[in-house]
Amino acid sequence: MNSKTNPSSIKLLRSAYPQLYDYLIKELSAHNIHSFDIQATSRDIGTEVEIQVQFGEEFNNTYSKTFSKEKVTEINDAFSNFCEEIAETCKETLIADYFKMVKP
Repeated sequence: MNSKTNPSSIKLLRSAYPQLYDYLIKELSAHNIHSFDIQATSRDIGTEVEIQVQFGEEFNNTYSKTFSKEKVTEINDAFSNFCEEIAETCKETLIADYFKMVKP
């Protein structure tokens, strides 16, 4: 993230775009990833919206993508693909974190 970002411009995805958040959680739950395994935020950047999802131990891993504001009003293929990419990446990260934790 840009160091000049105004923290007040970052909003929880759940409150800024509830339909996108619900879809994201639905897609993640299909991979046994729960809402408490991620932190999803959005940030308006002019005519675009950056959606950022953090996951993994202490939410150290970040996956983000920018969409035009017109395309975030409803679910489309770009957002659906974004959700699938997050699900796969998050699943791999959570599994790796688990094995690090149980390693003797």
